[in-house]
Amino acid sequence: MKNHIILFIFGALLSLLFSCKSEPTTDKATVSSPTSKVVDTISNKTNKPAAVIPTSHDCVVRGKLMEDNNLWIAKEQLWICIVADNITRDQDFGDSYRIFDIYDTEKCSPIKRKVLPVNNSPDFPWYIFQNTYEEKNQVVCTSGFEFTFCYDVENRELLPRMKPSFLLPRTALDAQSGMTQSMAIYERYLLGHAQDLGFFAYDLTNKKEVKNFLPIAEYHFKKINKYNPLYLIPVGDKKYQAIIPKMNLDNGEIIITPLWKKPLAVNPVVAKNVRNNRFQIFTNLESSNKSKVAFDLQKQILIELPNEISIQPVGKILQHLKAQQ
Repeated sequence: MKNHIILFIFGALLSLLFSCKSEPTTDKATVSSPTSKVVDTISNKTNKPAAVIPTSHDCVVRGKLMEDNNLWIAKEQLWICIVADNITRDQDFGDSYRIFDIYDTEKCSPIKRKVLPVNNSPDFPWYIFQNTYEEKNQVVCTSGFEFTFCYDVENRELLPRMKPSFLLPRTALDAQSGMTQSMAIYERYLLGHAQDLGFFAYDLTNKKEVKNFLPIAEYHFKKINKYNPLYLIPVGDKKYQAIIPKMNLDNGEIIITPLWKKPLAVNPVVAKNVRNNRFQIFTNLESSNKSKVAFDLQKQILIELPNEISIQPVGKILQHLKAQQ
């Protein structure tokens, strides 16, 4: 009997032991591993609204402003003006509009002020050429009788003073000669047209050191005292595009049209003794038969040479062109 009681107690203890044994948890939601941590990078992003371009501003210039002699670049919040005030007022001529003012229109605060030299006479204003501003070069320019000034919108600075240069000698005819009538941008080049003196150009490739850009040839049409230049614009790989700018006196705009369907490889050097010739002839260096291309600078056109003529020596091509006059 005693043995049965002992066995009973021993079995009860074993049963109690197994009933208290804990099972391992399988709830994966409570498991944390530093090597498998997932970071939410989507819900934490903040979507910034696109900047709203203003449609107007309430800024006021320091001085007097001529109508339309300014340019507001809304997306840049920049206002470029030519103004007159007591600094430039002339005792004999009155207001002299020759202060180059630039304002931040977001804060209506001045950024830059440059008092320009007298433009031949105190009563001759400097003018903003609004069409000089475009996306590639981002400059706004004014040009007078002797100098050109440009504000670099991209870098927020005034570029060094520029002075026009010409391939052929120029002679002023009267007090209006040299007055800049219009300006335009072509690729990286700023072109201007001065009364009686014709076209001049600047290379804006390096805005820190803007250089004069001369035509390779220029025909002086003496009958009407007109200078017709031919520019070769570098486009890389020793190729060039040809332009003969024209001045539309009816609307005051410069017309620039590329003359070749695609850039050509030509020798950009023209001998000094023929730079003033009416006809200019170049060899297409990539053509298998070294065919020629020709320009008539009096008519300001590219000449369509017949195939049998284009492969002739320059002398014979000149004979052909003169016979066609």
